[in-house]
Amino acid sequence: MFRLTLRNISRQKLRYALTTLAVVLGVSFLSTAFFLTDRIRDTFDELAVEITGGLDLEVRTAIGDGDRINRLPVPDELTEVITTEIPGVAAVEPQIRAFNVIPIYLDETGEPAAVSSNGPKFGMNFSDVEPLGQLFIAEGRAPVRTGPLADPTTIGEFVLDTRTASINGFEVGETYVVSAAGGNRQFTLVGLIYFGSPDENKSPGATISAFDGVTAQEFLGREGLYDSLAVSLTDDADEAIVIADIQARLDTATARFLAEMESLPAEQQEALAPFTEARLEVVTAAATTAEDKKDFDRIVSVLSNVLLAFAIIAVVVSSFIINNTFSIVLGQRVRELALLRSLGATGRQVSRSVRLEALVIGAVATVLGLIGGYLLASFLRWVLVAIDFGNLPGDIPIRLRTIVVAAVVGIGATVLSSLGPARRVRRIPPVAALRDQARLTPTGLRQRIWVGGAVTLAGVALLAFGMSTELDTWPLLISLSAGALGTFMGVYLLSPAVARPLANLVGRPIERVYKVPGRLARENAARAPRRTAATAAALTVGLALVSLAAVVSDSMKATIVQSLDDSVESDLFIYFNAFDPTAGFSGELASALDEVALTRPDLLESTVRYRFGLDGMEVDGVGRDVVSADLSVLDDHMDLQVVEGATDGPATAGTDGTILVHVDPAEDLNLEVGSTIVGGFPGDREATFTVAAIIADSTMLGNWVVDTPTFDRFLPDAPDSFVSVVYSPEADMGDARIAVESITDSYPQLTVEDKAELRASTQAQLDQLLAVITVFLGLSLFIAVLGITNTLALSIFERTRELGLLRAIGMTRRQLRQMVRWEAVIISLFGGLLGVAMGVLFGLAAIAAIPETFVDIVSIPVRKLGFYLLVSGAFGMVAAIFPARRASRLNVLDAIGYE
Repeated sequence: MFRLTLRNISRQKLRYALTTLAVVLGVSFLSTAFFLTDRIRDTFDELAVEITGGLDLEVRTAIGDGDRINRLPVPDELTEVITTEIPGVAAVEPQIRAFNVIPIYLDETGEPAAVSSNGPKFGMNFSDVEPLGQLFIAEGRAPVRTGPLADPTTIGEFVLDTRTASINGFEVGETYVVSAAGGNRQFTLVGLIYFGSPDENKSPGATISAFDGVTAQEFLGREGLYDSLAVSLTDDADEAIVIADIQARLDTATARFLAEMESLPAEQQEALAPFTEARLEVVTAAATTAEDKKDFDRIVSVLSNVLLAFAIIAVVVSSFIINNTFSIVLGQRVRELALLRSLGATGRQVSRSVRLEALVIGAVATVLGLIGGYLLASFLRWVLVAIDFGNLPGDIPIRLRTIVVAAVVGIGATVLSSLGPARRVRRIPPVAALRDQARLTPTGLRQRIWVGGAVTLAGVALLAFGMSTELDTWPLLISLSAGALGTFMGVYLLSPAVARPLANLVGRPIERVYKVPGRLARENAARAPRRTAATAAALTVGLALVSLAAVVSDSMKATIVQSLDDSVESDLFIYFNAFDPTAGFSGELASALDEVALTRPDLLESTVRYRFGLDGMEVDGVGRDVVSADLSVLDDHMDLQVVEGATDGPATAGTDGTILVHVDPAEDLNLEVGSTIVGGFPGDREATFTVAAIIADSTMLGNWVVDTPTFDRFLPDAPDSFVSVVYSPEADMGDARIAVESITDSYPQLTVEDKAELRASTQAQLDQLLAVITVFLGLSLFIAVLGITNTLALSIFERTRELGLLRAIGMTRRQLRQMVRWEAVIISLFGGLLGVAMGVLFGLAAIAAIPETFVDIVSIPVRKLGFYLLVSGAFGMVAAIFPARRASRLNVLDAIGYE
């Protein structure tokens, strides 16, 4: 039986070729997700080691459970006690790292342009202290202090990483503007640097600008501060003893510094106060490396999960094709299998041979899929480098986990999909070998309809329950997910019952135009409802997901547009990157605009600067994103749909400030106007807020908005995220915008938009997101097209004699091709109708699961869904090209005599 199984596969290579290809594509996409993300993860792990460099210990502020990006810097008075005089300490070097440091150059038109890079843009202090230095001169020299930047005649010095310089045409010796927390200043580029190695730049894509230590403190918003202190130990040092020694010195220095602060000027005390509240800690290099790897892994995991989700969809779609193919092929081999039974083979042996065929096909497809996945991952790595994602050096790793998962999925999906047909072949009686029209007996349609109806009703009930009942997040997701799965499986089981009427409905217009070929195409699709339903199932899955994404995206877009129309009162918005809360720019821009509002009240009435603290505040044990704004004038810029209270409401005595809370968390935490709430901040610090207002609109500012002074105290390093501007009532809008852009032109990294432009750009970004999702789902649609092609090709084998008779009674080759093509179109439209209908239903369920913060308007894109239906018909036409061509080329006499 084993030899016979292998012979059957080799004898019917064409019949199984497209099935194998479907599995190959699914496994390829799955393995690509592992191959590519493993390479990215390895690159970031190597970067984490390079970031640590040669340090053995790091002195820094503790952050408790806060996000690392909000870690407070260390006053340099406290770092002075850590020197090489401590036993076991070989070298000490203060470190500064700042985000949003952007070199600016003049483009070909002479206009200022920011460096083009998709990676983070860091600013650092240059250090050549061995072995703590991470930057190495590749060309030129290290930067030196040229004078205070407060002096407008001072031109500083900086060095830039070789990659950024090469891409953007920076030249050593030229003077450029660099934008950072300290504003825009002029610097001479005196050198190019490598990161992590003296021989090559190991940065995977970051822009790195470095300055001398004093200039870095002044320019990067670290005056009197350092982000951390790197410590290198001697070879014979006892790490634990040195850590204890350093920690004791830090505690003593902190106590002395706090006592001496009382003698400092009030202004200096106020500036240093936030940084003295945090506790200092000493950690090992292994700990900092592990933290960096964890942060990087969190980013890579998002990409990995997205790719795996689409890969699983592709595998599921492939499973429908495999099941359908085995059903058709085994149906065509009934006499052959019955002959085996008559020769003594048991039903179990015949069934086992079918499963063995699936096992062999799955194994071959898995091997080919792994090869294809490796090649696809290599191509995608090249694409990522080409679009400036960053360098991904080294070979793509081939891990045992990838091979095992690919084998389990590829072979498992194939074998599982063959179990139904394999079980049915056990019922083939030996006498079937004597019949000319022996067929594989399917399960009862009535039983299938009853089961399908029950499953569908249960699924719809779960969806209705989830959409109409107030549930917590996890119960809601479970209810809706189970309902969606149940509804889909139920509709799949019921689809043969509706295949005939829908095929007739869709086929009638085609019959009117194409007469006999159209009629035969309609009848062929309708006479085998099980096959039509099974063939269309893969396309149904793909279009259901695409339609779901379209409904959710369109509803989200409608919600955001409505929110912008309702809540935004500002005339202009200035921002860096609307979808990156860590991106920001210097507060000098807002200060300059405030100056315009003071000197030209006929043009500008007011400005508000907004700053984001990503996961910056902990409430009730959960990290929350928090935004700061000037609450005294916020009403002039934003209509946050105040439900209760006022945005400029007073703080209760004894609290640290006021806060605005969205209705959802307010209900969860039983908050109302006048309530007090405790927020935790990095450094194990706490603040008590008075709830000034409960708001219903969080589209622009999120769920938690605090007043600026409190934000400055607890998250002083957060940059400006965006600025809103309100014109004076009597201002000419053109003149007012010119006044604003005369300042923003010096910040080419920023975007300036009015309300209409902001609405349009937001819609464009959502459309781009939908396009990306559709492209990923395109693989499942491509596999679905293969399934239709496969089914039609197999049906040509099955109907060879029938096609020969049609040709014999006068049907032309062209008419035969038309018949096959339109049959494919009818099947595809049937699948498209089911897919779009389920996609809309699932989209409504998804909207119910998404918080109203993101979606509270249901918008069904009818035109887009209609376009998807047309595309599904076009897919059918494409899928029929090969089968139609083969059918038209059949020899009439050979076809009539075919058995």
